Amino acid sequence: MTSLSVYLEQEGYDHFEGIRKLTEEDSLSDPEDNPFKSKYAARNILKSMIEKVGEIVTGSEDDLQIGIVGLLQLKLGENFAECEELSTGEEHIKKCVTILEPFCLKSTLANLYQTSLNELGILWSQRRNYNKAFDYLQKSEIHYREFKHEVGNNPVMMSELSKPPHEDEQLNKKRESNFEDTYTHTLYYFAQVYAKLDEPKKAAEYCHVTLKRQLITMQYDALDWSLNAATLSQYYMQNNRFSMARHCLASASFIFQELGEIKDENSCETEEEWQKFEKKAQAKADICRCWIKYAMALMEVSRDRLTEEELDLDQDVKDLNINYDKQEATHENGADEISVHDYKKSDLTFDIELTFHEEAITDKWLLDLDDARKVFLQAQTWSNNAKVFYKLDGHCSDYIEIIQDQSKLYKFLTFFDPDLERQCKMHKRRIDILSECLKELSPQFYLLVCRQLMFEIAETYSTMVDTKTAIIEASGERPSGHALKKINTLISQSISQYDNYLQSLKAEIPWHQKKFLLSWKYVKKWWNCCL
Repeated sequence: MTSLSVYLEQEGYDHFEGIRKLTEEDSLSDPEDNPFKSKYAARNILKSMIEKVGEIVTGSEDDLQIGIVGLLQLKLGENFAECEELSTGEEHIKKCVTILEPFCLKSTLANLYQTSLNELGILWSQRRNYNKAFDYLQKSEIHYREFKHEVGNNPVMMSELSKPPHEDEQLNKKRESNFEDTYTHTLYYFAQVYAKLDEPKKAAEYCHVTLKRQLITMQYDALDWSLNAATLSQYYMQNNRFSMARHCLASASFIFQELGEIKDENSCETEEEWQKFEKKAQAKADICRCWIKYAMALMEVSRDRLTEEELDLDQDVKDLNINYDKQEATHENGADEISVHDYKKSDLTFDIELTFHEEAITDKWLLDLDDARKVFLQAQTWSNNAKVFYKLDGHCSDYIEIIQDQSKLYKFLTFFDPDLERQCKMHKRRIDILSECLKELSPQFYLLVCRQLMFEIAETYSTMVDTKTAIIEASGERPSGHALKKINTLISQSISQYDNYLQSLKAEIPWHQKKFLLSWKYVKKWWNCCL
């Protein structure tokens, strides 16, 4: 009977290469009416190989034989899963796990076993059963730790089983990198599952460690890494961890620079070049938008804190993250729960020189107008950069959101400015940019957005009325006719915008809102009579 080694050398390794080519290369050009044509062809080869290997291998505990049998089941399971046949895919991947489980700590089989558990985690995530996915990923995590603790060497790469043996001086290093990379994928999948399980803190922890490991091993795509780091910053920002949020954003900006300068769109000659340009330009704009959100959150939290408390304005008060890391250093479930917690909080910083990017904006409380103005001006720069890609014509919803963010930046800045006249000018600027945007929108297609803009414009006019009234009261003098006329005009404009907003609701307006509209009209009449 032909031995397994002979079979692999004569035809098995060629079949594995054919399967790889069909799955990774030929499938990209499959016709739309038969999208899995190449993968079905790969499946037929896998089935014939399983049948042939089954005739050769009969109850042996040889590592190579166990590995090949498990590998074929895993690849067949992946094939079914990629063809959207999840139940059959699960069945074959489970067969792989069952075959390998008694020998999972053997160096030849450890990486294959780890990969198969990851694949089951992915499969159950696709089914939206995140608890089941978590169980398999946890088994993969435990397996990684047990192997590192009990065996300690670098396991054979799964890809080695499907290729002829060959001399490679860097083989041990490659094995180590591959094993760690597989574990990094486990952490990445954990982050996705925790997010779906509504555990944002753990999702952020796993995402952060994943990014750090990718950076250490240099196994990352610069565009994806920078976007993921920028997205992670939003979690820290929402929890008032502005120092870590800024660190993530600065890291995102730094790594994004590795992609080089963005070409002018007019220089793109092929469809592929245009797609690359658009992807890079959008990523740059998205990172800028994350910086804008950071600036807005910092201004808002600083405003709320100054509103609620009497501050002792010494240096310690300005530290947003004081004692936070000490409080978080011990995880509530204990350090032994999972190895991601082996990273100390201080270890989560990325080993990158970020001074240039971090000096662009503070991570401390804003205490006065000078602090707030610096943040505001930098945020305006990011807004303008984001609008280079997100234009009203083509990316309408995103453009409008950036405009609304700019309006909020002006609104937050007015809190720090004691000059009421300047406050009025900033509110007028808000009205101008919102009104200009509203004029360009068709209520037929963007009704909800139009309502948002109408309401915000109406509120801003109302705020200007309050500010103008405060100016008159502060002067202690009888208001001039011009000042009263200005206030009356602002009231009329506010009522007009509220009226437009309510009219846009049409049949949706309940009776109490109609009464509200009427009350505003009566207020206007009363005000005119007083004047």
